[in-house]
Amino acid sequence: MIRMREAKLGDLFPSGEGMAFGRWQDVTIRGFSIDSRRTHPGDLFVGLPGSLTHGGLYAAEALRRGAAALLLPSGTDAPEGAAGLWHDSPFAALADAARRFYGDPAERMTLVGVTGTNGKTTTALLVAHLLRAAGRKCAYWTTTLVDLPDVAFRPQWTTPPAHELQRFLRAALDRGHDHAVLEVSSHSVRQERIRGARFAAGIATNFSPDHLDFHESVEDYYDAKRAFIRGLPAGAAAVLSADDPRVLAMGDGIQADVVSFGQDARADVHLLDLQQRQGGIEGRLRVKAGRLGPEGDYAFQMPMPGRHNGLNAAAAFAAALSLGVPGDLGANALGSFKAPPRRLECQAVGPYRIYNDVAMNEASYHAVLRTVRDLRPEQVVVVCALRGNRGPQVNARIARILAHWQQELRYAPLIVSESRSDLREYAVDYEVRSEEIAAFSEAANMGGLRLSRHEELPSAIEEAVGRLRPGGVLLLLGTFGMDRGPAIARQLLRQKLGLPEEANESYLEPHEADY
Repeated sequence: MIRMREAKLGDLFPSGEGMAFGRWQDVTIRGFSIDSRRTHPGDLFVGLPGSLTHGGLYAAEALRRGAAALLLPSGTDAPEGAAGLWHDSPFAALADAARRFYGDPAERMTLVGVTGTNGKTTTALLVAHLLRAAGRKCAYWTTTLVDLPDVAFRPQWTTPPAHELQRFLRAALDRGHDHAVLEVSSHSVRQERIRGARFAAGIATNFSPDHLDFHESVEDYYDAKRAFIRGLPAGAAAVLSADDPRVLAMGDGIQADVVSFGQDARADVHLLDLQQRQGGIEGRLRVKAGRLGPEGDYAFQMPMPGRHNGLNAAAAFAAALSLGVPGDLGANALGSFKAPPRRLECQAVGPYRIYNDVAMNEASYHAVLRTVRDLRPEQVVVVCALRGNRGPQVNARIARILAHWQQELRYAPLIVSESRSDLREYAVDYEVRSEEIAAFSEAANMGGLRLSRHEELPSAIEEAVGRLRPGGVLLLLGTFGMDRGPAIARQLLRQKLGLPEEANESYLEPHEADY
């Protein structure tokens, strides 16, 4: 449990940083808030600029809820009588103040960051698993789960805002953990969330277009990923995909030591002889003599299907080696890795199989559909939850991928869910916009893919279960709009077989945890 903390603003913001208003230097704060609705008495409320609104507009509400002071972007009006600062770079100012407030915990920890378009969550969890297998005290923050490990919860962010990140690291350190693994999103780089955190290793898994609702262009998105790798200090390991030229190019001219992984024979950790087995993969990891130690050849098995998961394993193995984990120990530990929720999870119900994946962009859809193709199922029925609040381009790309794979897997009509009621339950806005539905439908139509659209998830899965034959595979794809999908599918399949119902299953919603 974090000890109660407090600090004076004058100690968090050195002289000359920002422009003060009111009697601010002696104001004592006890925490931070970037959402007026979640402001607590004694907080420093930070009015950050956003894509849809501006936090500064809610400063008065934050004060009514007990905020002790304000940090606002320069040029923003401050409520009369308030104390605080205007700052030209409020994201950076928040990061610096939070590090000082929590005692800069990262300075006493070994941090591993994982960026890339796809595979970040699985790779981050694999790294944490290998470090723990080697006896390291390791906490982690991923999209799927935060683990301290006595407190575990599903977060609202892939990478938390700067003050939440520093609070998490402080909590980990106070619990005796000297390692932490973090997913590093492009948003977190652009918004200075990881500012000042020194990483011992940084992984870039792959790159493909995504998050164009936030980034101005694909190049801007790429530059954010590259900025994390370029920011790694001398002596750190930059673990980069040898199979992706754009990822490997992130290492040009950087201070950190470049370590490559992949199926390219020139990689420092070469993935070879990869075989897919029912429910998992096996292969070898060949280590080139150099920064990672002597040459070695390590056989491994992992209970997750898919070539892409073999690459995730190679990336995590390379990072673990760079931190001193013995190769034999790391390779053996891959066999005991527990697959994270909704990352190509496979469940059997009688003669039926359910595969479900939190596919979110064209590359992840490609990877999942390729894996299912290689399993050679007798029948495939696909339910896809549209991705909400990510823009028409992302949805159109996904539809084109699904149209392409229909030619091999023959799952038409594609069953599509808007998951309206499910998405309303989340605190974060994942609602599917009309323009996203239109873009998906138009791209599917142009690709010759017939659609069966449903407003709600249960009716979409009910149609799919009705079409599924013994020996068939039900493939559930999509992000938050598909979270309840596996549980709904299992119950309907059990009803179809005349089996008793399972106990209710609840999938964790993103939320804040008190630790």
